[in-house]
Order: sequence, then C-alpha cells, then structure tokens
Amino acid sequence: MQPTRLRLRILIMSAILLLAACTPDNSASTEMPPDETASVTASPELLENVPGSESPTSTEQTTSATETPERADIDWRDVPIMPEVSERVFQIYQDGQSQGRNPQSFSVLGDCQSIPYVFLGPFGQETLVPDSVESYLWDALNYFEASFDRWSVTSRGGFTAASLLTPIQADPHFCKPGETPLTCEYRLNNPAYVFITLETWLDQYTIERYETYLRGILDYVIEHGSIPILLTKADAAEVDEGTHVINPATVRVALDYDVPVVNFWRAAQDLDSAGIDPNRDGFHLSQEGYDLKNTLALRALYTIWQAVEVGNTGSNTDPGNTSATSTPAPGPVSQTGPQVTAPDCDGGCIFFATASSKDGVLTSQGVYAYNYAAQELTLVLGEGFDLQDVSEDGQRLLVNQANYLYEINLADASADLVSNSFLWLGKQGAYWNSDDSAIVLIDQNNPLQTEAGAAFNLFPSTRDGETYFDSGTCTSKDFCQSGGVFRLDPGQTTTYMESYARPVFSPSGEIMAFLNPAAATQDNYYHIGYLLLEEPDKGIPSRRIVYFPEEGGFMIYPDVRDYAFSPDNNNLFITYDIYSAYFEKSQRIQTYMLNLTNGILYDFGKMDGVSGSLSPRLVWAPDGNRVLFFLTNVTPDNQFSISIFQTDLDTGERLILYDESILTNGDYFYITNLYWR
Repeated sequence: MQPTRLRLRILIMSAILLLAACTPDNSASTEMPPDETASVTASPELLENVPGSESPTSTEQTTSATETPERADIDWRDVPIMPEVSERVFQIYQDGQSQGRNPQSFSVLGDCQSIPYVFLGPFGQETLVPDSVESYLWDALNYFEASFDRWSVTSRGGFTAASLLTPIQADPHFCKPGETPLTCEYRLNNPAYVFITLETWLDQYTIERYETYLRGILDYVIEHGSIPILLTKADAAEVDEGTHVINPATVRVALDYDVPVVNFWRAAQDLDSAGIDPNRDGFHLSQEGYDLKNTLALRALYTIWQAVEVGNTGSNTDPGNTSATSTPAPGPVSQTGPQVTAPDCDGGCIFFATASSKDGVLTSQGVYAYNYAAQELTLVLGEGFDLQDVSEDGQRLLVNQANYLYEINLADASADLVSNSFLWLGKQGAYWNSDDSAIVLIDQNNPLQTEAGAAFNLFPSTRDGETYFDSGTCTSKDFCQSGGVFRLDPGQTTTYMESYARPVFSPSGEIMAFLNPAAATQDNYYHIGYLLLEEPDKGIPSRRIVYFPEEGGFMIYPDVRDYAFSPDNNNLFITYDIYSAYFEKSQRIQTYMLNLTNGILYDFGKMDGVSGSLSPRLVWAPDGNRVLFFLTNVTPDNQFSISIFQTDLDTGERLILYDESILTNGDYFYITNLYWR
C-alpha cells in the first residue's frame, strides 16, 4: 500500500520557459585562452564571455584545509553510480548539527536542469513516485517534504560555479544587498544537505576555473556543516570537441574532498540515446533521463540521511531554525559625537552616503560630498554614518549613526542631536519639510502603525501635512518586507494606497511617479517594466501609464530602477535595467527622459554591463541642465567601483564618463541617498 502523503504545491514555470531555459546566448560565448591561474578571484574580464559566470568578489574564497589529500587518479567513468557514505560525511553532518543546520532541509545548486520543475520537484508534485519495490524511499519524501516544494535561489538557468559566489547574480527579491546566491540560500533554507549539479563550462582549456570555483563552494558548504552531494552530467554540452570537461573535474573534486558523488552519466549510458532527447539540442535530457536522475538523487539522499541519522547522537536542533528574524541591535555609537569635515562646495556639491555588505551584513561607510566643478570627494562623516536629507541651501545635513539622528551644520561643522530613538532600518527615515523648517522622522519608540505593520521608510514630498510611508517589517538594515504604501493625512487619518510602490514626488508636489507592485510577479522575476504618473490632488482619474520600448532577447525582463523629476517639474529621467533572467544580471542600462509637457518619451542612451544590477542612481543638477549617473561596476581585480557618468541636456552628450572610480570597495557596496545642492 502506498503511504499516504499530502500533495504538495510547487512553484512551476511554464513549459515554454522550460524548453528554452538552458538555451545559451551564443553571441556571448567566444573562445578564450587557457587560464594559467587557479584563483577564485580570476579576473572578470576573463569570465565575461562565459554565460552566467562572474568572478567572486572576495579573496577569502580559496581552497582551504578542509580538503583531504588527493587520491590516485581514477577514471571518472568507473566511479560507482551510487556513493558510499564515508567517515568524512559523518563528521560534516555532526559539525552541521552543532551549528544548527536543519536536518530536514536540502538545497539545490545548479543550472536549468536543476530547477524544481525537472529536478526533485516532480516528487513534490507526485508526478513522479518511487517504484513499489523502493517504497522505503517514501520515508525520505515525507521527512524532507518542505524541500521538495521550494525553489532554491541557487538553482537557475545559466548558473555556473562562478555564479554562486558573486552578489551580482543573487536574486534581489529574496536576497539581502551584498549576499551571494550561496550565502542567501543558507540564510533562507539552512540546509543539512546540498545537491550540486552545475552548468557546463564552455572551454576545456579553462576548466581549471570551474574546478577552483567548485572547490570554493565545497569549502563553504562543508565549513557550514552541510553534506554536499555532487552529480555528474549526462548531456552532450558537457563534452567540448569530443573531450569530457565537467565530469572529470566534478569527480576529481568529490574524491579529493571525500564527499558523495552520484555518477548519473554512467547510469544514463544504458538509456535510449544515453538519456538525451534525440529531438532536441543534445543538451536537454529525455523524460526517461530526467526520471533516472531524480530517482538516483532520491536514493542517494535516503542512503546518506539514514546513515548519518543512525550514527548521529544528535542535539535538539529545531528543524525550523533558519536564521535570526529579530531586529538587529544598532552598532557602536561614538560617545564624543560626530566628527565633521566640512567640504568645499563652491559651485555646489553632490551629497551621498554608501553602505557596504559582506554576505548581507551591512556597514554604513560614511557621508560624502562631491564637488562637481573641482571633481573632489570629501568624507564628511566616517564609518557608521548614513545620510537622510540635505537642506536646499546645502548647508545642513540630516544624518544618523544607527538610532541617533543628528542635524549637521556645515558652516561651523557642528552637530545637534535630533533623536536617540530614530528608526534606521529603512532606506530613508527622516527628511525636512518644504521650507526646511521642520523634520519629519520615524520614531522607533512611537512608530506609525497600520494593519500591515509599522512604518519603516518615508517618501519625501513637499506636500506638507501629508506623510507617505512604507509599512511592514524589517529583519535588518535595507532588508524590509513592505505591506504597502500608506498616507498619513493632517487629521492623522491613515489611508492605504493600493497599487502604489516607490512613489517619487515632483519638487512642487503636484505630480508623483510610482510603480504598481501587482506588476511584479514570479513570471517576470518580480520586475516592473512600466511606470505610472498621477496627480495626488486628482487621484486615479489623472493616472497615466508610461510604457517603454519593447526589449528583445532570451529571458529578458526589464526593470524600472531609478527615476527623478527635474527641478522645474517639467521632465522625468528614468534608468531602465535590461535584465537577463537567464544570466541573473543586467545586460545593460537604458536611459529615458519623459517630457511631462508634451508626453514624449525620449531615448537618452544606453550602456552595456552589469551596472543595472548594482543599484544605479541618478541625480539632477540644480539648474536642470545635467543629469549625473552614479554607476557601480566590477574592476579587473574584483573590486566594486563607483564612477560618474553625465548626460548634458545642453550639448546632447549622453552617458559620458565624467569621473572614474571615485570610490572603490572590496565588498559589494552601494549609494543609499543622493542629493545635489
């Protein structure tokens, strides 16, 4: 009798998407010279033509002492189909349980042939069930039930071993700023087991890089007490000019680390067409191939699980223990008050702050003033300080150090404490009213409460008496879950603004631009490709939709990234991210200007690269004649670097480099708030 089991629901992509999900962009692949290095920090320039790959950003990702000594060479074809459970696996599991890994959780690291629609997910849907002679496998299906019903952020079409180690390719909908897909998956799922089945490497002469990244992944997985389960590949794309590329490296690494490897390739040789769909491209498996791969993976999981559970004395680990969800305590605050360096802002300055992230742990990097005319950068306030607002005359700053909010007077470099209970977790929690005479702020001791939660982020406007804010919950700085935008009216009435997200107001307050949160769905990777305009005094009857030219390409899902009104209220500038869901990163930034008088949308140029995935920011000059773009990119030595590009409305120059690498950081970092005064 088949064991009873609740039917699970799974996030399923359409069959059409599945058919194309592993189709590489041939225009992005070129032959590369052999790589003589074996470093996880290989230059992005060497990797830029490998679909889905980026070099990691930390020099700490090197092969560690967790490896065992290399064994004598073994022909990978002869490695058994099902792995044995070594003493090393027991040690890894026990270490993971002491760290609090969830014994009922597994994650999947892989390419399009690892997404839940085809790998392990069919067990969750019960479209694939164990054969009656293997009914014992139902024990594993029931025990790991939740994992069969989820989509790992480390499982995507086009992912390579390098993809998992860079924050550029982390899913921004689920991951914190600066997290890599791998570190994000651990925070979300806390797995005790990790399946690894990764995309092909295009050039056999650079396979050393794949192996280096794979070793870096195993170092992380083993260090965090998860049992890695590697799988060989059976598809023809694994073969480069008749030479097997990935499988030898995968088996070699598994043997070196003494961890399980399922030799799916060997098992598939007994299937028709060796498990490959003969009517397709030589890459995708046949249904028989998919079923075999799933069955082998489930057998391996069951075998390893039973072995380590029997041998594990165990601790009372809570299976639901994934990560801390409480509001973090603020960092250390200076007892001597802010130490202010007044900048030279003759001709005007652009004020901004930055935050850096190490695997999602944010650090405020300080407040800066950039003198546009002199191209000089001044650190006004050091590490730990963030910028909230700047007065119109550019003489006063609202800054915070955790929950301490200060008003800084640049004329005499003085600082006055405004609040010691400032809520600092959102993007912006304080701003000046229209004439800079009063401060609107979120007080964590007396927050605005709605049915969706508490206010955590403000949307500045000159509409004095009205306060627009995001309401919801925050688990850390700049990682908040919005329950919607609300408006607090002069009579202290709170109104839910349905279908509004990220509202930006014109300087006069007579018009606002915003996004429709309902447009962000799983099908478009939570991206929103159009913009809305509305006059707050007239409401929905005044609403207009701004559509952008259609973008072609495989799995391209554009996203409106940043938008700002001109000082005279007549124009709206927009940065538009041409995002590839296949590569999990931006392909280029497109810029537009909307003339609000005649309604014409003007194309203002584009720039290739990943900057669209790295929090691009724009700001208007006070005279309205120029727009500056602060764009982040990755340097050849794996640093994150911010450069300034300019679009000049008088001369017609568009996206011209104005100042290169004004700031560089070894960790992922980004601009928080930005003003030109």
